[in-house]
Amino acid sequence: MERRRLGVGPEATGPRVLRGVQSRIGFLVTGELLVAAVFARLTLTAGSTLGDSRAIVVLAAAFAAGGLFTMRLEFRRHQCTFTLIEAVLSVAFFVVGPVGAAIAATVGEGVVLAAQRVSPLKAVFNLSNRLAAATVAAVAFQALGHTDFSDPLSWAAAIAGVLCFSLIDVAATATVLAIAERAALHEVLVRSVPTAALVTVAAAPLGPISYRLFLQNPFLPVLLIPLVAAVALNSRHAAAQRDEHLRFERLYEASARTAHLAGFYEAMGLLASEARSLGTGVAAVCCSIDTSGTWVGSLVGDSGAGAAPEELVGALVHIAGRSGNAELPVEELTELGSPTLDGQTLLLASAPPDAAGPLVVAVWRAGQSDESTSARVETLVAFANHASLTSANARLYEEREMALAHQVDLNRQKGDFVAAVSHELRTPLAVMLGAMGTMVRLEGRIDAEKRRRLMETAVDQGGRLQRLIDELLTVAAAEHETVSVACRPVSVEQMLEQVLRDTARLTEGRASAYVGVGIDTVVTDPVKLQQILSNLVENAGKYAPSGSIEVHASRGDGEIRFTVDDHGPGIAVEDRERVFQRFVQLDQSSTRRRGGTGLGLYLCRQLAGLLGGRLTLDEAPGGGCRFTVWLPEGDAASEPLDDGLPVRVRVRSGGPPGGVRVRPGMVRAET
Repeated sequence: MERRRLGVGPEATGPRVLRGVQSRIGFLVTGELLVAAVFARLTLTAGSTLGDSRAIVVLAAAFAAGGLFTMRLEFRRHQCTFTLIEAVLSVAFFVVGPVGAAIAATVGEGVVLAAQRVSPLKAVFNLSNRLAAATVAAVAFQALGHTDFSDPLSWAAAIAGVLCFSLIDVAATATVLAIAERAALHEVLVRSVPTAALVTVAAAPLGPISYRLFLQNPFLPVLLIPLVAAVALNSRHAAAQRDEHLRFERLYEASARTAHLAGFYEAMGLLASEARSLGTGVAAVCCSIDTSGTWVGSLVGDSGAGAAPEELVGALVHIAGRSGNAELPVEELTELGSPTLDGQTLLLASAPPDAAGPLVVAVWRAGQSDESTSARVETLVAFANHASLTSANARLYEEREMALAHQVDLNRQKGDFVAAVSHELRTPLAVMLGAMGTMVRLEGRIDAEKRRRLMETAVDQGGRLQRLIDELLTVAAAEHETVSVACRPVSVEQMLEQVLRDTARLTEGRASAYVGVGIDTVVTDPVKLQQILSNLVENAGKYAPSGSIEVHASRGDGEIRFTVDDHGPGIAVEDRERVFQRFVQLDQSSTRRRGGTGLGLYLCRQLAGLLGGRLTLDEAPGGGCRFTVWLPEGDAASEPLDDGLPVRVRVRSGGPPGGVRVRPGMVRAET
């Protein structure tokens, strides 16, 4: 299966960062080689010789053997490695001189690097560092003036030279770690110098003691094997304890840095970053369940942070449930068809079942498994337990923020609603009272025609007031799910005729309706469907001041569609869902030209849902709005019309003010 690799972050900055690190390490390597060349020249000028070649070979083998016994101290993604070669170096000063000691130490380091198969950049740095440190240490030993092994002060000079070697080695290694991790140099030195000093002090005296015994009897150094083993094992144990201490220190610091409240996705990114540092990895992912109940993840690497792909999150959650907390090969991800990141192994840890919330963390590491694997996994498991509490708090914080924002918005909408309803209730009431008051004051002094117009005005405004009150009551009933639905077969043609009659005054005769071929009746609640279509037509009449308003009924894909098209200014895409919210009017200013409560479209969508359908808004052909009511076809009759042609229903204006009466001949078939 092809192995897909992911990039991390919004920008591909990783290669630039890597090139910058490589260039700075290159400058450091060049400087070390220059230092080694200068000091070697000085010691050769002072009369030093290369030393016996056979002794150099033997010492190089001893350096290699000592270098294979390593003690590691982790710093983020990299490690400081300590060995017992100081014991060999203190002997090499006496046996082969400064130049020979530097050559033997460098050759022995090369053998170790070849056996460990390290990267070329690391190999070049380690060789140059070993050559420079050994050369400077050997020159320092020679400069002290006590090179005769029989002189007791020469032992102190050898130990001083070894300390100089260790100091240069640790300083250069700390500098590289600070460059690679973009950390402060003093932070790396504080963590590495104590362990380096302990190992040097323990190993340096062993060399002169062993050499002294060898000069007396070649077999006497065998007696030191238990002592050397004890020193080696205790040094390794001390390094391991120091490494464990630093690991718990990093865990405590990571827990402290992630304890503050934050948004959910911000917290996930921070947790992934801390997990990457704790696991000394090249990248990390933190996965948890968001406020919608969906597994999501944050991905952090050298080039930044971003959202983890869904397939990667799903694969990590699946593997965590199957394999638990462990270090696994990254091939397990590719076997599930998931993309992966650069790395050889994958550290995986999940929060326990009794934790504050579900959480999975994964760290990609560049190196192979070693003796510290179990400690890393345990540290990551402990962090996952804390991280689950952080993610749960962040999720709760986000939910509270969303609830507060929703409540604030709801209060604002209610304020706008109260203002709108107050205006909408007062306006028809004022007109009604004005008309009735005029008739009372002018009783006997106005003719019958004026009295009739005043009465019709009062009736019309009373109907408007009644529709507003009915709308408010229907909204309240729909929200409490107390609205009953009475479905029966309804003539589509007759229903559309009624809709056009009810809205004729507001639309001024601009509305027309079309019934498609093959649709005669529909099984639904006629009152609610008629209310939906009437509201949509009235809405088009209010906000589309000119142009035709068209209502279409058609059947297709197992649904019956009723569309209402206008050719007004239309509604922006970003506002097309907002207009269906309660109390929302796009023009909220006090000087808006059209009134309303902001409940009409909300009520239409609620009623459409009660009928088992839905209501959508799109752009009409030629501009404007197209509202579409989608209803399930159900048991709707599908009797064809007599002539098989669509029917155009049109109501003309000009009738009596109380409503438009449909006269025979107004419904006709058109091609």
